[in-house]
Amino acid sequence: MIEWLLIFVLLIIVIVLFIEYSRLRGDVEGRARELFEVWRTRELDVLKAEYARRAEEQAKLLLNKWRAEEEERIREDAIRRSASTIIGKVGEHLAPLVIFANYGINPKDLRFIGTPIDFIAFKGLSDGRPEEVVFIEVKSGKSANLTQREREVKNLIERKRVRWLLVHLPSEMGKLEESERLD
Repeated sequence: MIEWLLIFVLLIIVIVLFIEYSRLRGDVEGRARELFEVWRTRELDVLKAEYARRAEEQAKLLLNKWRAEEEERIREDAIRRSASTIIGKVGEHLAPLVIFANYGINPKDLRFIGTPIDFIAFKGLSDGRPEEVVFIEVKSGKSANLTQREREVKNLIERKRVRWLLVHLPSEMGKLEESERLD
């Protein structure tokens, strides 16, 4: 019987030791999990900071590269536009010679207006024999397209929507004074 009692006591000791072992094992695993999470969080923070630093460096490099390329493109565009403007201005100065050579209009008969058309020619006026009035638009670029305003002026001329207006300033001033007295 004592043997059974000893076996029973040993069995209880083994069960108590097993329970204690399980509890300690759970505590160790829990503590190990906590330590792992703390370590993992620190490592992730370090990696995030490193990746953020690298991303910022990369972004700065890309921005500087883009900025340099864009500045170069803008400079080239400005030079191209400036050259086009200069060519246009020179073309307007050379236009009277071309108009004379191709259309027989004496440069003395040309009057520069600039906008919405470039010239008005009074063909034959310098010879004392006016023949016609010619409206001239000069284009020096790749395209000979008219602007909207130039097209509108062209349409008015083609529909013969032109007229002569004589403004005699002394008479006009008298009309103004009279209208002011009536008001």
